[in-house]
Order: sequence, then C-alpha cells, then structure tokens
Amino acid sequence: MHGLMSYRRFGRARSLRSDRTLVRARSLRSDRAPARARLLRSDRAEWAFGRYVATELWLELGCYVATERSTRLVTT
Repeated sequence: MHGLMSYRRFGRARSLRSDRTLVRARSLRSDRAPARARLLRSDRAEWAFGRYVATELWLELGCYVATERSTRLVTT
C-alpha cells in the first residue's frame, strides 16, 4: 500500500512538472508570434483590391502574393 501511494505521489509530481513545462512552452511561443508578425508586417506593403489583398514581400524584387482577406493563399 505504501508503495502504491508513493507511486501516485510521484506520478502527480511528474504530471505537475510536465504541465508547467507545457504552459511555459506555450507562453514562449505566444510571446514570439506577435513579435514575428510585427517584423513581417513592418517590411512589406499591402494594397486592397476588393476582396483580395496584394502583398509586396520584397520591395526591391517586386514579388507579389495575392491573398483573400480571410488570409487564405489564392495565387503567387
């Protein structure tokens, strides 16, 4: 009985530790996402044409990507 109880305690401690790790990893990912989005937004220009948006990714290369406003890729 004592062995079973200590196993349960160990399992619970391990579970709490892994939960904390997942929360921290999720937090780090979510912190990084807005910063990356800001970087991507800052170095491109956008023009709206009705329901499509033309995005110039590299101004010097003139490479455009047309996407729907729902952010689905339409054509490159």
